[in-house]
Amino acid sequence: CLCPGGYTGTYCEEDIDFCVGHHCSEHGVCLDQQYNFTCRCMFGFEGSLCELETNECNSFPCANGATCVDLISAYQCHCPPGFEGQTCSENVNDCWSQPCLNGGSCMDLINDYICHCPFYHGNDCSSSVDQCVSNPCDPEGTHLCEVLANTYRCVCHHGYAGPHCKTPINHCVDGLCQHGSVCVDLSRGFKCDCLPLTGQFCEINIDDCD
Repeated sequence: CLCPGGYTGTYCEEDIDFCVGHHCSEHGVCLDQQYNFTCRCMFGFEGSLCELETNECNSFPCANGATCVDLISAYQCHCPPGFEGQTCSENVNDCWSQPCLNGGSCMDLINDYICHCPFYHGNDCSSSVDQCVSNPCDPEGTHLCEVLANTYRCVCHHGYAGPHCKTPINHCVDGLCQHGSVCVDLSRGFKCDCLPLTGQFCEINIDDCD
């Protein structure tokens, strides 16, 4: 009998076990086939005899420029700054720590963030805006522009009032000086022109008999 491939014996009744005398590596299992044998490899190995370790980095699993390190049946990605996760595909939320102060809103970037500051300035909205730079106070009536948190205050000279010290104060009120005397407005108050009377309000008649 001329036996077809995979069979032997006087009458071709014996199936040839091709795994006999052929050995896969310790990382594979031999499977007898009709004309030959094959090795079924464990996960992480390859080759005809499962003798080669599979390089999992060949499929480029790491994203965003990360470095891939091949391991046994696994891989590890070393992420660049600003990324995280198994494949370094997740952007690190740099706003997680709430770095923006004083009501500032945080916008996440790659390994960085930007604070949008409504009332303050600086990288983290920690510096107060000097609103006196624009000279909001009237220069004639203002003694000092005082910087406050998110605002300012005009300290007026004597004789001026108003939020910007633009309003002159008239200290002479009708009827303040008596007996028809003339009131003179001063920067720090008033003066009654009293002669021939006396007193702060010209209320005293001078005794000429003295």
